[in-house]
Amino acid sequence: MVATYKPVGGVESVALYPTDAVITALFSSEGCEVELSGTPVEVHLLEDASQYEESSELKHGAIIVSHKLHLVADKDNAAEWLSDDFIEQASFEGFIAVVSLCDGRRILVGYSSHLGSEQPLRLEKIISTSGKSLSESPSVTLQLISHDTEFSPIIL
Repeated sequence: MVATYKPVGGVESVALYPTDAVITALFSSEGCEVELSGTPVEVHLLEDASQYEESSELKHGAIIVSHKLHLVADKDNAAEWLSDDFIEQASFEGFIAVVSLCDGRRILVGYSSHLGSEQPLRLEKIISTSGKSLSESPSVTLQLISHDTEFSPIIL
C-alpha cells in the first residue's frame, strides 16, 4: 500500500457530510471522483491551526490506516460543533469529510473503496479553551478519527 501524495501544508476547510451522503464514488490509482448529497457542516477554521494526520501500521497481520482531523475554530464560529445533535452524530453515526488542503488538493476522508462508509470519522474529543492571553480569543478544537485499510484518496 503506497500513498501517492503527502498531505502537507495544513487544512484550509472541511465539509462534513452524513455517512449516507455518497451518491457515487469512482476510485482509480490517481484518486477518486465522488458525488455527495445534502448540505455539509462547514465551520470557518482559524488560519494555520488545523491539520490532517494519516498514519499506517501493521496490527495482527493487517495494515490499519488511521485518519485524524484536528480542526480549530474560534469559539463563536464553532457553536454547531458544540450542539447536542452534532455531538451525537459525530459520536455514533460519524461523518465523511471533504478536506481542502492549503496546497489546493482535496481529499476524501471517512469513505474508502474497500470499506465504503463502514469506518467514518467519529468523535475522538472536543477541547474548548479560553485562550492564553487577553489578545487570544477562545477556541474549540474538534478531533475526529477513522480507522481504515486505505490512504485517503485525492478528489479528482
